Amino acid sequence: MFHDGLVRVLKTHAEDVVISGSAESWQEAKAMLNTLKPEALMAEYQFAEAILADLEQLAAHQYFPEKILFIIQDENKIVVYQRQQLSDITIEHLIEAL
Repeated sequence: MFHDGLVRVLKTHAEDVVISGSAESWQEAKAMLNTLKPEALMAEYQFAEAILADLEQLAAHQYFPEKILFIIQDENKIVVYQRQQLSDITIEHLIEAL
């Protein structure tokens, strides 16, 4: 439900954002990175630990996106990997972070 809602919001409110792929798991997303070469990676915060644990290795051997956004559904927050944190998130804040 979270994923589908996020995709709908982006398609409706961010015409210049192209969704190049979608994955059910971090393993599936890692496999897609080299092929799709996205500018940004958006993931539910529950996957942050796994993604950050792989970050150095992936950056050394594969393509990795410039921005990583972790969405915290329960707290209405987005955490941008570059240690920015946005609270009271709106669709406009989300698009700006991308």
